[in-house]
Order: sequence, then structure tokens, then C-alpha cells
Amino acid sequence: MGAGEKGRASLCDDPNSVVRVGDRRSPLSGHRNHQDVHSPQGLTDIYAPGEHKVRPYSFNDDSMMLLTNPTYGPAPLRIAMLSVHSSPLGPLGASDTGGMSVYVRELSRWLGAAGHAVDIFTSAGPHHPDRLLYPNVRLIHLGKGLAKTPPKDGWLDLLPMVFEALDAYARRQTRGYDLIHSHYWLSGVVGAMAQARWRRPHLTMFHTLGAVKNSTQSGENEPDIRIAHEQWLAMATDRIIVAAPREQELLAQWYHAHSSQTRVIPCGVNRDLFRPVASETARRHLGIAPEAQVVLYVGRFAPLKGVDRLVAAVSALRPRFPKLQLLIVGGDGPRSGSSRALKAMAARLGIADAVTFKGRIEHPDLPPYYSAADLLAMPSYYESFGLVVLEALACGTPVVATPVGVAPAVIREGVTGTLVAGADPRDIAQGIARILGQPAALRPDAASIRAAVQDYGWPRVAAVVAEEYAQLLAMHDPTHATPAISPGGWPNENWRCLP
Repeated sequence: MGAGEKGRASLCDDPNSVVRVGDRRSPLSGHRNHQDVHSPQGLTDIYAPGEHKVRPYSFNDDSMMLLTNPTYGPAPLRIAMLSVHSSPLGPLGASDTGGMSVYVRELSRWLGAAGHAVDIFTSAGPHHPDRLLYPNVRLIHLGKGLAKTPPKDGWLDLLPMVFEALDAYARRQTRGYDLIHSHYWLSGVVGAMAQARWRRPHLTMFHTLGAVKNSTQSGENEPDIRIAHEQWLAMATDRIIVAAPREQELLAQWYHAHSSQTRVIPCGVNRDLFRPVASETARRHLGIAPEAQVVLYVGRFAPLKGVDRLVAAVSALRPRFPKLQLLIVGGDGPRSGSSRALKAMAARLGIADAVTFKGRIEHPDLPPYYSAADLLAMPSYYESFGLVVLEALACGTPVVATPVGVAPAVIREGVTGTLVAGADPRDIAQGIARILGQPAALRPDAASIRAAVQDYGWPRVAAVVAEEYAQLLAMHDPTHATPAISPGGWPNENWRCLP
């Protein structure tokens, strides 16, 4: 038995078998609203016509039936969705708010649309009353006892208090949950406490792995305590969801997680919101010159994202492409250290006039930026998925990316963009030059690029996740032993099932 299999007696021998839960009904099971509420305002000139199917991930026919026949899928469930350190309503592009926040919000939204009751628990930001985000989806803040949201390295000692607030809320509301779905290792620890006391199955999604981040030598050094907890959670949780096949391999390599513990379920994209719009229309809307050659970056400014490499690549390309402009969306504001460092770098390289910092842009307002750009650049050292790749492709914009996350699955050379071979700014520059140097008549049309994300809609992703929930519940044994002691001393006998 491998290291990842130790103590996994509750897992079925055949991880691909489909087992359905009983016909238990939730009091919130009546809402089935699959309508998308977002659309780009004032930018409806040109949308993609017909699209052919590309299937980089294997969704089975059962998953499609879940979308078209609501009575076919799993019975409605009550789900405790944990996102302790980051709120799904936080400002995108900030240090603790990125693709994970979009994932939690959109997955919960479409689980709710399918009739499942989802409570999202967070301790990020100021305390607020319970909020109804979507039908069947509530956002609940557990930070009433926190003076302020701590930095990531200050969370660990507070996690028992966060769990007690979670448990007290569930008792007060007499709200029993069918399962726990945690996001990031901090939420995973709280989820393990709930797993032990409530005796309910626990799924986790790490979103990034500390050991892998350290291995990139990008300048981000994750503490040993995080890595130790991630290793423990890889053994203690009932299931780990990963968004890309490479992430499954990294879990096995660094944390010895067995393939029977992990499921590859990609992230999604809102294809109604992110869709092609005429470049001229988008540029006019944003005040961008029609003749500019625009490279777009969207994301956080963490060292792992490699934004400095992109600035250096643009500097190297400016003599060849004098109309080149780099548009940077995201960051923690103009006064943050990361923003000042990037601006100083652009000035030092003599391209301050070619780099525009747009700051944080609300998610519904991003589509015109993608449509106005000639390409999106994702120069990351490491990504567990890379949602911005899907968003750009859905808008018909090609992508230049390092071979991380979802990029290798959806980028087809000469059609949807290009993968760069190495981490050097010169490699990124060569990739950008391949796209910008392509004659306009030979460039793929927006419909061909958008076709790459045909199968990545959030309703389908949520349906596959819901089926995973059902399988896990069907095989769950509530008498199974609680998780072993974590590196922080949790759970222990105090976290066991309530009397």
C-alpha cells in the first residue's frame, strides 16, 4: 500500500464507479435557475458564430444529463463551502483574492442553481450579516471575534476559534451539512476539524501547493508549517479535487497523494459574460488607440506570477514593435510595494510610456480588456489552473503562456496562442513576437479561438463536482476513525463527534 493509501479504507476500489445517494430532499431544493445574469454592456457588435467542439478534458455523458435533466442527478445536498482567508466577494487582483475567489463563487452559484443548498463560510474582511448571493447560496462571516483579518502567516492559531464559530453557527441554525468542501490549506484545517466532529465527508482543493511554490525559486517562500499541513491534509481528507492533470502529478510527487484520492475536474468560465466583441468597439470603450499592439496581463502581482519577466520581455520587444503597449490589470493599488517596484522597473528600462497600470477591475468589467488586447500573457512560474486563460480564449483572444495549469490543455500552437519553452524573459518575448508578427490575414478568427473553451462552462463543471459529492457520500462510513493529529495538534479527542 502506497503512502497516499494509508488509512483510506473508506474509499471505493473503483474510483470511476458512479453511485448515487438516496432521494433525500433539501428544503431549498425548488430553485433551478440556470440563467446567466451577466453580459457585457454596450459591447455587443460582434459575437462568435458557429463553434466546433474541442474536448481537452473528458466529461462523461452522465455529466451532460445532469444539466438537461434535473431529476437524473444527485439529490439536493447541504454543502458547507469553506473559504476562510479569502472572500468570494473580495477585490480581484489583490494579494489574497484571485482565481480561487472566482471558483468558489461560480461553483457555489451553479450548485445552488441545480437545487443544492450552499453556505459559503469566510473570515476575511469586516464582519457582516448573512448574505444571499444567489438562489440557495449564502455567504456567512465567521470573524465576529477577530479584531481584523490577519495576514496568512497569522491565521493558524486562530483556526480553532474559526471552527468553533462554524460549529456554533451550524448548531444555532440546526443546520446539518451533508459534506464539507474546503479551499486552500487554511480552510482545509478547519474542514478537517468539522470532518472529525460532524463525521461528514470532507473534500478539499488546495489551489496552490506550498512545496511546489518553493520549488520554483520565484522568491515566494512558503513556511514549513504550511507544507506540513498540506502533507497531512493529503492523507486526512476524503477527496482532493485538482483542476489540471499536472496538479494531480505534483500532489503525488510532493505529498504522496494516491490517485484514488484525487479527481481532476477543471475550473470553468462564464461563456455568457466572456465572449468576443469587436476589437475596435472595445478599444473605443477603453480609450485605447486603434493602431496600438496591446499585450494584456490580468492577475495578482505576487512574485510567482512573473509580471517582472513580462515587463522585461516588453522592453526587449519595443524596438521591433514601437507601438507595443502593456496593459496590466490587478494588484494591491498604486501605493503597494509590488506596484511601485514594477513601475520603477518599467522606468529603469525606458518603457514607462508603454506600460499602463489599470489597477483592479471588477470581474463583470473585464471582457472589453480581453477583446481590446492582441493577446493575453500569462508568464507564471506556477499555476494550479489559470482562469484568465479561459477568460481570454472565451473572448477570442490568443494566449502566450508558460506551460502551467490549464495552458497546455487548451493552447494549440498557431490557433489559440503559443506556449513558451522556458522562464527567461527572452522566451516570453519570442512567444509574444510570434503572435504580433503574424499577418492579420493569417490569424485565427475569434470563433476558432473561443471553441477551445466549449466544454468549460460553469454549469457543466458544477454538475461534475456534484456527482463527485454523490459518489463520496455513497461510500462514506461515519464510524470511520477521525483524522490523525495534524502538525498543529488538531484534530484530537476534543474534536471528535458531538455527543
